Amino acid sequence: MPAIRCGLWPPGCYVKGLFISRNTLIGHGKIGGLDAGPYTRYVEFDFNIDVKTTNGDFNKAGSKLKATLECEGDWDIGVPSTAQDEYACFTGLYEGREDSPSQWNADGDTKFDLWSSAPKMPDVVNGDQIATGLFTPVLKFTIPGYGQVIPAEGEEGEVRFDSAAYNQRAQLGSVFPDATPALRYDRSDKSVPNTAGEPYLGVAAVADHIGDALDAPGSTYPTKNDKNIPGGDPLDPMHRLVPGYGVTERDRYDANRAIVSSTCNSSGMPGRPAEGENLDCDEFPFASSYEGAARHQYEGDEYLNDFSVRYIDPTENQEAGRRLGAWYDNDRILSHDPYIIRIGD
Repeated sequence: MPAIRCGLWPPGCYVKGLFISRNTLIGHGKIGGLDAGPYTRYVEFDFNIDVKTTNGDFNKAGSKLKATLECEGDWDIGVPSTAQDEYACFTGLYEGREDSPSQWNADGDTKFDLWSSAPKMPDVVNGDQIATGLFTPVLKFTIPGYGQVIPAEGEEGEVRFDSAAYNQRAQLGSVFPDATPALRYDRSDKSVPNTAGEPYLGVAAVADHIGDALDAPGSTYPTKNDKNIPGGDPLDPMHRLVPGYGVTERDRYDANRAIVSSTCNSSGMPGRPAEGENLDCDEFPFASSYEGAARHQYEGDEYLNDFSVRYIDPTENQEAGRRLGAWYDNDRILSHDPYIIRIGD
């Protein structure tokens, strides 16, 4: 940011000072409402101004630099028309910091927070009450002898607030939606027997199944030429299906499970357990996704058999399910949200 002063004599405009900094904004999405309240969702930020250069008029006595975080809020479809945009995203307790450039050079840290007040209590009938906030860090320089405050805006970011009643861990929360969320399972994450204390439950069997389904879908059961199994790439993700969201969602979830059960019990299913053998029939994509086994019933026959089932260790299958459920809640994967699974070694 240059300090430019213009005059009649000598005529022209001249750079009378320079301020250079590297600015870092780190946001922290939240699980839960503000002070455990049922309406207000919030997000917090750490902001750092790393001053590289400050000279000339920026060092004059009385020069100030104020850092703020501005947010423009909007409500999603389905939120009552009486909901006001100013309550979708607004400044909370940390309204900004104003100090001299030299004080920012000595300590470049400050905090921001943004709030969003939902119009109604969390309830399935009220929907997720989604509010989107477009936030921008703004630096405003005040220099004695200059007739105006000189602003400098940073990059625009996006935060999403929701009140998802079906979220078992916290009905209110916030996330940054610019990236496709991903859950990782590792092939090396094996269960460890109970030698001392509680046993460790891994997910290696599920990782092997999903990894094979994504890497070589044609090798999976049920058989199909040119089978496509989504869920491993942001360009071809799964989308969360929440059975508790409504009757339509419950019916589709049950349809996914019914087809998986029928396929696992079919005579051609490989690896069926022998009498007395305890195995689970694992499916991918998950029943809790719109890309599950019954997709063809709702979206067209081209999706028939675009899924995979495999008999695997039951403890690892159930542990993978627990991790998936916790991740849905903690990362606030809402109904219809896209997401992917990453498989590690």
